[in-house]
Amino acid sequence: MANHMETNIQIKMGDIKVIEKLKEIFTPKEGEYQVDALELVQRLYNKPPEEYDRGWMIDEVGAKWMYSEFDLDDDLDYMELRLTSAWSVPIPFLETLGRILGSITKGCYIVGTYEDESLDPIGAFVYAKDYDDIEDYDGEVDFDDIWDDDEKRDEMWDNLNSLKDELEESYFEYLKDKENNPEDYK
Repeated sequence: MANHMETNIQIKMGDIKVIEKLKEIFTPKEGEYQVDALELVQRLYNKPPEEYDRGWMIDEVGAKWMYSEFDLDDDLDYMELRLTSAWSVPIPFLETLGRILGSITKGCYIVGTYEDESLDPIGAFVYAKDYDDIEDYDGEVDFDDIWDDDEKRDEMWDNLNSLKDELEESYFEYLKDKENNPEDYK
C-alpha cells in the first residue's frame, strides 16, 4: 500500500472569480464527497483522460494518484482544500493551481503544509502566478514520540506552522522587492 501524503491548502487574496474556478475544479459530483485524480486532471489541465497515463501523472501532477476534499462556502476569508496523494507532494499540481488562480485575480496565491503519514517528510509551501517556494521541515520528528507526547506533537505542529508563516513572509518580501525594483523582474 502506498504512503499517503496529505496536503492542506489555503487560498489567499481570492475573489468571487477565484471561488468560481475552485468550485469548477474541486466540487465533487452529486453524492460524492471528494474529486479523484482523473476528474482533477480534466478540470485543472483541461485534458481528456485518454491523453495521460501514470507517467504523465507523476511528471505533470507529481503523484500517480490523488483526490481532493474541498471546504468552501463562498467566504472569501475561508478557502481551503485538502489533497491526498501517493508518496509525494503534488508539486506540479500546486504550481499549476497557484499560477491559474494568480492569473484569475492579481495577488491570489496558495499557501499550506504537507505531511506524509509517517511524518517524513513534512513541510510548507507558497505558490503564486510567478512564485514558488517549498521547504521540508528540518526539525527532528520521532514518530513514536509525537504520538505518545502531546507537548512534542503540539510543538511540531507549531514549528510547521511557523515555517509556513516564514515562507509566506518571504513571498511578501518578494512582492515588495518586485514592486520597488520592477526592472529586476522583467
